[in-house]
Amino acid sequence: MDITNGVKRTVLPFFCICLTFNLFFIISLFYFSGSEARAASTSAYSDDSVEAKIIAQDLAKQKKSERKTVISDLFNQAKKEYEAKNYETAQQMFEKIVQMDPRNKSAAHYVELCKEGIVKDVPGTVTGSMVKRGKANYVNKQYSAAVSDFETALAANPNDSEARLWLEKAQKAENYYLREKSTLAERKDIIKDRQVISEEKETAEQASLRDVDRSWLPPTPPAKEEVQIEEVISEAERAEQEAKKALVDKMRSVMVPAISVTDADIQDLIRQLMEMTGVTIVVDERELANLTKDSPIKISLSTATPMPLLDVLDIAFKTTQLAYKVEPNYVYVSSKSVIQREDLVTRTYKLKYPERKTREVKLKEFETKQE
Repeated sequence: MDITNGVKRTVLPFFCICLTFNLFFIISLFYFSGSEARAASTSAYSDDSVEAKIIAQDLAKQKKSERKTVISDLFNQAKKEYEAKNYETAQQMFEKIVQMDPRNKSAAHYVELCKEGIVKDVPGTVTGSMVKRGKANYVNKQYSAAVSDFETALAANPNDSEARLWLEKAQKAENYYLREKSTLAERKDIIKDRQVISEEKETAEQASLRDVDRSWLPPTPPAKEEVQIEEVISEAERAEQEAKKALVDKMRSVMVPAISVTDADIQDLIRQLMEMTGVTIVVDERELANLTKDSPIKISLSTATPMPLLDVLDIAFKTTQLAYKVEPNYVYVSSKSVIQREDLVTRTYKLKYPERKTREVKLKEFETKQE
């Protein structure tokens, strides 16, 4: 019993130690194998996430660098505007910097300085803007405007040395410009005067040559006087002309009522016109018989309103071989050939020659001149 108990006391602790060691080995083996699997599964994801983080960091650094560059450039420009005493423009730029970078204490400080400059130093702001505009006018060679701008700047701030320096410079440039302009104008006038004098000289020479050439020409014949012509009209012919004119005026004033005839005989139409107007119309029966031996002369005439007798006769005879001629007391109707032949008029003209003036020259005058 003692031996058995002793063995049990010896083996039992050993068995417990072995069992504990085996369990610990199994658990550790399972743990290490699981950790290696997890490391293998997450390695793929970690590579992509690291690369994305690197790209994001580079982009952020680039944007931050660009932002700093923009802010730096804007700050320098705003500072230049402030030094030029353009406080309003500088204030707007500094405020924009503060909006982009609220931690920029320098920009915020300059904002306050610009506000103080606008309130306390208004003449300085006017001076800066005038000096700036004057410089621009000076560059564009507008010297008079530049002088005016610099004088305005000095009126606002008499102690501005820059405005005074630029004023002297602009005045000198304006003086040179005016002298140059005056010299060019004077030179143009001189050149123009020389051209005119040269032309006058050439004209005088040409006139002298013309006089020399004329001296070699034969003497010009005396001018012929125009012959005056006077028409000779007898009293009887003058009275006849006046009677014809009176009858023509009557034919223009006498109105023929509106008529409408178709294929009417010429003699019937003339008879109706005589009854309507009271004007005597004489027809050449022999010529009319010659014209109507083959076929009678028919006239179609239609008027919508009253017309003068003179116009009615013109319309009636236009499409026929008949014509008319106004005599002192009547209208003569015949063929066109007879009327044209009788229209020939004979006129007599008297020529008036100029009178020649003669002067009696005695021989004694020549003898006296010869002595």
